Amino acid sequence: MEQVPIQNMEALFQGDTDRLSYWKEMFMNEEIRGFRSPDIEKKINMQLERFISFFFNKIGHEKVTAVTRREVQAWIDYMHSPNPDDPKLFAASTVNNHWAHLSLFMGWLHQEAPNLLPTDPTKGMKGAYMLPAPEARSYSAEQVVSLINICDRLERFHQLKGRRWRGLSAPLNKRARPKRDRAIFFILLATGIRRAMLINLNLDQLEPNDPARLRTSRSARLVNIHGKGRSLVTKVLSSDARKALADYLEFERPLDADPEMKALFLTGKDVGNRKSNGRMNVLQVNRILTQIGEWHDAEQMDEDRKISPLRPHDLRHTYAFYLSEKTNGNPYILQAELGHRNDQYIGVYTRSPSKYREKYHES
Repeated sequence: MEQVPIQNMEALFQGDTDRLSYWKEMFMNEEIRGFRSPDIEKKINMQLERFISFFFNKIGHEKVTAVTRREVQAWIDYMHSPNPDDPKLFAASTVNNHWAHLSLFMGWLHQEAPNLLPTDPTKGMKGAYMLPAPEARSYSAEQVVSLINICDRLERFHQLKGRRWRGLSAPLNKRARPKRDRAIFFILLATGIRRAMLINLNLDQLEPNDPARLRTSRSARLVNIHGKGRSLVTKVLSSDARKALADYLEFERPLDADPEMKALFLTGKDVGNRKSNGRMNVLQVNRILTQIGEWHDAEQMDEDRKISPLRPHDLRHTYAFYLSEKTNGNPYILQAELGHRNDQYIGVYTRSPSKYREKYHES
């Protein structure tokens, strides 16, 4: 069947909001563009267009109200037939990536227009996952120790360099926010929250949020964190996270905050493309951690201690792995803390990465 180009479909339905292409563009503008790298943005757009084109050719139109689980499964089967003897349009990993982005789009669309999409047709589907469980990506105890050591001295890496400052205590680059970056690292490591959850945190979700009380309090927590599926979670903070947050709130956040800004973590005032509300985006978090990982590896002689690229989700894996060890793999605690109900993915966190298992067996 010849596929109808997505541009032609848009011309057919001008002014009609019960269209997948209409909502796809809104989704891209509100959730993807400016928040993902250009390459990822292009890939997500292309994959969603593939689904819309498939749906149009199968049903004869692209009405949101006509999307059901049957059509989603048909698209999955079209890309990767369940019959082992049939040729495959895409590899299983590519199909999974398509399905993940369609699921993200459909979940958003269900929340934005429940009158058009009363249920998420991708929710609870398992047919798309045709691969073994992903490999665990947690860091070893030794790597965590050396990472923490780097984060304890981030200020040094942000000092100005040159003959002018030789033998002197050089000031920091004016755009540097080492205390903020340290707090971000310790929160990700201590709570296992996703980067999207991190950047959407508001100051009033931190209890207490006064620097002096954070330093003296025996406990602090982040409350009402929005997770997947409209869930709300509370996270208890480690001592390192409390101290790092206290330093950030006292010394750096006031440099960037206007009275109406609610976000806990703010982009520096001198950054040109800063949002009007000051809130950071996921690309900034990625860059911060990538840089920390590069500084870490530059000091390591042992290749097994190197970690680059340091990614937010790897810190989530690390938190989950050590939580699993501490709780003897208690599935209820892991599900509550990680927001996963799929045993396949919970299982990823209860075992060490293959490179550490191999080292154990060689010893």
